[in-house]
Amino acid sequence: MDFAWIWVLIPIVAILSGTFREWMKFRATQRQIGASTHELEKDVAELTRAKAELSERVQNLETIVVSQTWGVLQDKGMLPAERDLKIATVAHREMGAGDSAQANQQRAEQLARRLQ
Repeated sequence: MDFAWIWVLIPIVAILSGTFREWMKFRATQRQIGASTHELEKDVAELTRAKAELSERVQNLETIVVSQTWGVLQDKGMLPAERDLKIATVAHREMGAGDSAQANQQRAEQLARRLQ
């Protein structure tokens, strides 16, 4: 029998095994990158949600600070009865504000006047 073809088969097997090994390394790296990308996407989603929550909280705090009720509560020169009456009046007026865009504009103007 002629075994000369074995000498051709040995380099072919060596080349194929090297290629297979490189392909396996590439697949492992690809899986690792895919996992880290998935983790980053989860982190971004979580940070986006936290940012939205914090933005809502800041808006609520701005509304409180700009509120006329807050100004009445911080006024130490009023008598308790006068303060209660003024709080009730201001709170009723603020609760009745139907147009939120106009109310926000008024609050922003009040805040600007206070800051000057």
